[in-house]
This record gives sequence, C-alpha cells and structure tokens, in this order.
Amino acid sequence: HLGDAGAGTLLDVTACPGTDTCKLGIASSRGLAAELSKRLAAKADQIDDTIKDLHIKLSGCFNACGQHHLADLGFYGVSRKVGNTTVPHFRVVLGGQWSENAGSYGVTIGAVPSKRIPDFIDRLTDQYLAERLENESFKDYTKRIGKKALKVLVDEMAVVPAYEVDRSFYSDWRDPREFTISDIGIGECAGEVVPRIHFDLQTAEQVHFEAQLQFDDGNYQAADETAYKAMLEAAKGLIRLQFLDVADDPDTVVAEFKQRFYDTELFFDKYAGGRFAQYLFKRHKERGERVYDRENASHLIEETQLFIEAVYACHGRLLEQGGLTPGLALNPLAAAQV
Repeated sequence: HLGDAGAGTLLDVTACPGTDTCKLGIASSRGLAAELSKRLAAKADQIDDTIKDLHIKLSGCFNACGQHHLADLGFYGVSRKVGNTTVPHFRVVLGGQWSENAGSYGVTIGAVPSKRIPDFIDRLTDQYLAERLENESFKDYTKRIGKKALKVLVDEMAVVPAYEVDRSFYSDWRDPREFTISDIGIGECAGEVVPRIHFDLQTAEQVHFEAQLQFDDGNYQAADETAYKAMLEAAKGLIRLQFLDVADDPDTVVAEFKQRFYDTELFFDKYAGGRFAQYLFKRHKERGERVYDRENASHLIEETQLFIEAVYACHGRLLEQGGLTPGLALNPLAAAQV
C-alpha cells in the first residue's frame, strides 16, 4: 500500500500481478509479495540496518514485469513437477543493481519452492550479515562468494516434501486451490517412480550452471559450447518421452526434436509460440561459424535458461493432456546409473 512506511527499503516488496490477473503468470508473485511484506513488517524493528536498503522484486514469469533482474533479491515464477504434481516455484536471481540506470543484472542460481522463499531470504540475509566484509554491499558479497556457494543454499532449500507429508507446498501463496494431484506410482522395489525426464532436466540445469561458471572465469568458448550442450540435454529429455534410444549426436537430437515437438507444435507456448525452440536451432546452425566472445556467450546462457524452462513447461502440458508415453520412469536409487 502506498501509505505504508518503508518505501524504498526491504519492506517495500515489488511484484507484478502474476497469476491474479495476468494470463502469462505462472506463480503468485502478488501472493508471495503480500506474505513477505507481512513477515517483514512484523519484525521491522529487528531488521539490521545493513540490509534495510536491499530491494526484493518479484515477477510471476520470466518476462520481468516485476523487474526481478534488477533487484538485490529477485524471483520469477516457474513450475516444477514432483511426481505427477505441479508445484509452484520461483527462480532465484541475486545481485542485480537497480541504481545507476539499472547498472547490472542479477545472476540466476536455481529454483526454490514458492513456500520456501521467505525462509530462503532469511537464511541468505543472515548469511550475508555474518560473512560480509567491512562495508561490503550485498551485490559485492554475492559476487565474492560466487555462484557455487550460493547454489549450495539454493539446493538445500529446493527440496519439496511429499504431498502426504506437507500439502501446503502444493498450493500457492494466498490461493487455497491445489494444483492437480495424481497418484504416485510405486516401482518393483517399492520406491517412488520418477519420470526419467526429471533426471534429464536436472542434468541440463547442472550443465547450464557449469556454463555460467566458465563464463565467470572468462572461458567464453567453453561457456558457449557448454550452454549449447545443456540445450541438447534438455531437448533429449523431451525426445525420450517418445523415443527412448535417441542417439547423442547433435544432428540427430535437433532433427528428432524438430520433427516430434516443433513441427507438431507440441513445444509451442500459447503466447510465445515456438520462439524458444529457435534458440536451439540457431545455435546448432552456427556450429561451424560461431564467434566465441563474451557477448555471444552471455546471450546464449540466457537463452539456454529460457529453453530449459520451456522444456519444463512443455512436459507439464503433456502431463495435463495425458500425452506421455507410459513406462519411461526410473527409481531414484537407479538414477546414478543413468
């Protein structure tokens, strides 16, 4: 509310409309903002002056209407499948700079369940207060400790309890409706059956993260090639829903992906169409002519993240439509062998 105290401070959480009114919204950015504002206001007197000037900005999707990319603590809505159930998440974007005409963008680290974002913020700001150097800004702190250290915290907070253990994770902030709940299959060893694509996408995200680390080290060709590899890994995850034994050859992967998911428009987003697939096609076409420099590597890393998110979204749509080939699942105990 405009009349509330704390404008321009940590208490002044910014959010786009998200799922409340926007057709593009994936997660309830406004609901999360309300929850954060309530919690921060309740402890306003105890907030350390060092973090009072940090900015929290939320977007319901990657389109950045909430300007999450310019915040100290930015988040944008995504979804993840746990079993066959959709769970609202937010991707974490840290260390952006809103001042000096948006001097720099934050870096994307990973995704955290929506219901864990408040605790994540508490953990990260407490860690910053305990570890910061004298007069070190939050942006400089995140840059100093690096993506690897930040990802450890993100990964710790990324765990989603089973539906039977805590159902609150399966609905969004200030929205009592639950996402679609499906029966969880049990394998022969009595373990939970997890679709193989979950592991394929985890691999793609890990490879994408490695590309970011290579970029930070100034290895732009390696970063570029690794980001391209991450897109191929994500594409293979989708292909294996229909063709389990697809070869690893990039020409084969791109051709199968195009035939099965682009030409059929299964990959198409309702509003973006096939735009995200073009990132893969363009990079594949440029293999022999690619210019390996900082700018191209940076763009490709950003495009790879969007492509991976589009694969997650495509998989979710296929599940909802019942359009998946049965039987392509793995037991977590065997995942290390994949």
